Amino acid sequence: MMTAQNGVGSTRPSLSFEFFPPKKPEAEVLFWETLDTLMPYRPDFVSITCGAGGSRQAGSGALVRQVRERTGLTTVAHLTCVGASRPTLTEMLNDYQECGIATILALRGDPPRNDPPGALEQGAFRYAEPFVAFIREYFPQFRIGVAAYPEGHPETADPSVDQLHFRRKVEAGADFAVTQFFFENDVYFRFVSDCRAKGVHIPIYPGIMPVTDFKQLKRLSELCGSTLPRWLTERFEAIRDDPEKMRQAGVRVAVAQCRDLLRRGAPGLHFFTLNQCVVVPQILEELVGEFY
Repeated sequence: MMTAQNGVGSTRPSLSFEFFPPKKPEAEVLFWETLDTLMPYRPDFVSITCGAGGSRQAGSGALVRQVRERTGLTTVAHLTCVGASRPTLTEMLNDYQECGIATILALRGDPPRNDPPGALEQGAFRYAEPFVAFIREYFPQFRIGVAAYPEGHPETADPSVDQLHFRRKVEAGADFAVTQFFFENDVYFRFVSDCRAKGVHIPIYPGIMPVTDFKQLKRLSELCGSTLPRWLTERFEAIRDDPEKMRQAGVRVAVAQCRDLLRRGAPGLHFFTLNQCVVVPQILEELVGEFY
């Protein structure tokens, strides 16, 4: 099993894992099992997603603290500004600061489905850019991450406009970015190249989504605007009723994608684990010669 870690003087790519807060007791068991399984890989950080708006994020905040206390890992808190007041966000940032959380992934987020029309406009910040600027000004000790969309944000028809928004988030104070998932690596490298040409030089970590459930993947791709290439759809539609074949094919696809990303200079890999403890370790074991 791989145990190298990216420390001072190390040039190995960054490794990170993303989790979401479990809602049911059995899901909580799986969450901790997954985290424990991935800890030996000594990630540079783990991140915890959150729900949108104010107090709805309290549960994820508690989980962020629990993960840090239990594992000692660098733990990144996702924090969304949609519908949240400035005092609420300030309180949450103060809480994270007091408990030793050093990195925030600053996001706009999406209004909850049952919120009334106009909920997006009711918060202190309508977009991530001013939220990043707020954190940078009033909480300068935090390292700030932001989201990036190599294929463009699903709400923005013009990718060049979305890239402008991304550049403004960086200028507001972002230290690094994590991309939405994608399956064509050329899309990622074109995005990075365009960013570099426009003076954006922060690390942009590619988000990796291992395929374990193709129906679920299609739903996620529709929500976040990620393209499912024809070759991918044909490959997984043919085995959609065989979970084991699906898992093994998903591992092979992810290994090939990750290997290509690293060989072409990606600064690291950020895995969307979906709180599943089997697939990501299989992928990493295949990358032992490339990644470490």
